[in-house]
This record gives sequence, structure tokens and C-alpha cells, in this order.
Amino acid sequence: MKTLLLLPLCFAFAACHAQNKKIPTDNPLATELDQLVQKEASAYMQDPARVGISIGIFKDGKSYFYNYGTTELGKSELPTSKSVYEIASITKTFTGTLLAHALVDGKIKLNDDIRKYLNGNYPNLEFEKHPITVANLANHSSGLPQFLPDQSETFKKPMDSVAFILADFYKNYSKKKFYKDLHQAKMAFVPGTDYRYSNVGTQIAGDILEKVYHKSYESLLSEYITQPLKMNHTIISTDSTKLLTCYNEKGKVMPRNITTIMAPAGGILSTTEDLVKYMQYHLRENDQYVKASHTPAAKNEGDQIGLYWRIHSYDDGTKTIFHTGGTFGFSSVLQIYPSKNMGVVVLTNESDGESQGKLQNIADSIVRNSSKK
Repeated sequence: MKTLLLLPLCFAFAACHAQNKKIPTDNPLATELDQLVQKEASAYMQDPARVGISIGIFKDGKSYFYNYGTTELGKSELPTSKSVYEIASITKTFTGTLLAHALVDGKIKLNDDIRKYLNGNYPNLEFEKHPITVANLANHSSGLPQFLPDQSETFKKPMDSVAFILADFYKNYSKKKFYKDLHQAKMAFVPGTDYRYSNVGTQIAGDILEKVYHKSYESLLSEYITQPLKMNHTIISTDSTKLLTCYNEKGKVMPRNITTIMAPAGGILSTTEDLVKYMQYHLRENDQYVKASHTPAAKNEGDQIGLYWRIHSYDDGTKTIFHTGGTFGFSSVLQIYPSKNMGVVVLTNESDGESQGKLQNIADSIVRNSSKK
């Protein structure tokens, strides 16, 4: 049994009503929204594997923040809206937003052959004479693998060890080595004809951005997103001193993602405070860059895909623009609902096979039930 189950803490300003066990929280339980969040978060936290969860909501022009659990097993420190989490593949939407800037600013075209921006010859980056385009990178239809080099054998090992093997491998993996391995990459299909989730494609997209702007990815992130939106705690993962401790479902501490090579694909750290600002920005659908990043470019299993953003339409016609994120110790979801002018972000410092799906359920339930009130 994890130490979290023994925590007696109940903050004075929260009633800490949970379904079966008391969960530390800063939820004031004063409004219907508070009660709705309490119901969803408490149900999620009943699983003994859970550690901490932070929820940010933008609704009716206002921001709301809720936190549950603890920042670290064995301690009684509640996470806050400033707690720093890995957001993993939600990072891809930042890369998509930057691609939207490059597209609108005339730096790139979606139908550009990506080899236009690569040094050296890559005859392998075409399939049956069809080259990979920038659009293929952004909607995961390039046919490129998920990782370079191929890590399929690594993922056959016990899951407890995979995170450490990959962390050890990639901490010294250079961009030079990446592009050497890219010469050996094999495409799975004609670009644009199928879907294959690819971190590799997003890494290349980040490098294309650096080339056309003559600036680092980190500089572009700051100039076009984090500084204008005053996202003061959103950074690349090389600075991880404030990052929460993270765990797998067995309570084992997982390694942190500190590699720069994957920054555009999954290397951003952030907080619910910052991501609520990010959601507010992406609700401005008249903004030319937002509009470009949300414009559908491909379909996959019923969902459309913009510049990395997933776009899902529910049976009642409601649309959500979203992305999930997961490392071996963090899970996250960010969902915006333009027709409701509402967004929900949920960050946790524990990851397992069910966490991302359950976080999506939390976000959907909050939106669906709050709209009835």
C-alpha cells in the first residue's frame, strides 16, 4: 500500500469529501463547478496508484484551478497551479502553433518536400516517388517511425526497465546522430495515405522551423508563444529543477525527460496556470495563426488533424480540439471547446496504461455537465 493512502492531511479551506478515502485538495467546494470537479477528481484518485493531479479550467471568461493529492509520495505537499509537470506530446501543439506562424508568414508551404530543408541527400524519404511534405509531418501521415533509431526491441523488455533504457540512451543522443540514422529510416507507406504516429517527424518539423527562422526552437517558443502569453513557467525540459517527482503505477520513481533532441516532439514542461493561458489563446479562432493550426489536414479513425491538433466532433455537433501527453511518469490532456468558449487541462505525476484515457473522460465530463447548469 502506498504512503499516499495514509496521508491524514485535509486543508482547512477544503472539505475533502471523497467517495471512499480522503484526498487532500484545495477545492473550496463552494460552487456547482467545484462539486463537479470534486466528483471527477475524487473518483480518479481512488486508484492507489495515483499521486497528484492538477486541473485548470477556463469557463465563462474566468480561470479556475484545482489540485489533489501530493507532489511526492510520502509527503503532504499539495500540488498547485504553479507545479511543473512534463506535458509530453502536448508539446506537439506548440510545434504546430509555430508551424502555423511559419505558414502564415510565408516561411514554408504545407506541400513542400521536407528534403528542401535538410542537408544532404535522403533518397529514402520518398515512397514510390512520393516525397514527405511538411503537412505529412504535422498530421502523422509521413510513414516515418516513432523513434530513431528503431526502439521496437527495447519496448519488448519489462516496462519497469524501458524508461531507464531510453533515458540513458537519449541523454547523449546528438542531432548529428539523429540525421545519420535518418538516412536508414524506412517509410511504411505512401505519405498522406495512412496514419503512423511519429516523434521523428515532429523532431524534423522543429528543425525546419529553426532553419527557416535562423533561431533555436527554444527561442521561437519564447518569442511567439510563452512571452506574449506570459507563460512564465513553460520551458524546455533541460531545466528540470522544479519538475515534480513522477511515478509509474507501481509507485516506482521514473526518470525525467531531459533530452533536447526530442524537444519539439515532447520536451516542454508547464503548469496549469500557464496552460490555461495557452487554452485561452487557442480559443481565439479568428487569430490567423490559431486558425491555421486548427485547420484540418487529415482524418484518422473519425478524427481530423490540424497542425498536430486532434479535432473530434461529438454526436451533438460539439467540437473539441485536443491533445494528450504521456511519458513514463506523467500523464496529461488539454482540450478546448470553441463553441462553449471553454477549455480543460489536466496534469498528473503518475502514468499507467489507463491514465490518459481517464483524464480525457474527466475533461469531457466537466464540460458536458457544467454546460447543463
